[in-house]
Amino acid sequence: MLVVGFDPTSSLAGPWDVVEGDVRNLRYPDTVMVDEFYREKLGIKRLGQIVDIGDHRAQVVGFTRGIRSFTQSPYVFASTKTALNYSRIRSDETKYVLVKLAPGASTSAVQRRLRDSLQDVDVKSARAFSYETQLYWMFTTGAGLALLAAALMGLVVGGVIISQTLYATTIDHIAEYGTLRAIGASDTYLYGIIVRQAVITGITGYAIGLALSVLCVAVTKNGGPAVILPALVVGSMLIVTVLMCITAALLSIRKVTKIDPGAVFK
Repeated sequence: MLVVGFDPTSSLAGPWDVVEGDVRNLRYPDTVMVDEFYREKLGIKRLGQIVDIGDHRAQVVGFTRGIRSFTQSPYVFASTKTALNYSRIRSDETKYVLVKLAPGASTSAVQRRLRDSLQDVDVKSARAFSYETQLYWMFTTGAGLALLAAALMGLVVGGVIISQTLYATTIDHIAEYGTLRAIGASDTYLYGIIVRQAVITGITGYAIGLALSVLCVAVTKNGGPAVILPALVVGSMLIVTVLMCITAALLSIRKVTKIDPGAVFK
């Protein structure tokens, strides 16, 4: 498990979304809070139950909701002193220090002063630390690389299928395109038809995929690592989908532009 020690009299680094119990009770020795998702895994049946963490006793004084780890190791919140006892770490062996800025303070200025006064210490903002953590899990672990490979493969396969679909649709209506050219339709007009067709196809497929993604998020909400669907991802995937469809449509445009208008009268 991952033991998080903090000052119960402060909200800094403490648990959030507490559904049962009171954070202030963590000021008492050997008291902990865990997420309700891990109750069965840790053998916790009720509030106030006494459990063992290593060779130390621990009383469960509260439950949280939605605090889950990517590694499936449960987070356990306790006071700093209690957490040090559980982890067998001396108070002079601190690895991380969380700093909260005073109102109006400059993040960059505080970072510079800390770097100047502390030796061999990395000073990072919350955003930078989060970004580095994401890069670590995504590009230096098997789980992240497997996810990226699956996403890339899905993009390639999707592009191939869309290209084949749009090309087949265009070929099936090649006579209609020839008729349009015979009555004077310009290449730009024909391009517009094919591109609009690609956009409609892409948006339709995107809507279906988005519905399945929302369903996946709902199903995993109370499961292991929660799947989230940020607005940035939703918007980015819409753009990628439409661009992929338009690119695929360009492969069939060349066939249309080479149609002999007189062939439709033969």
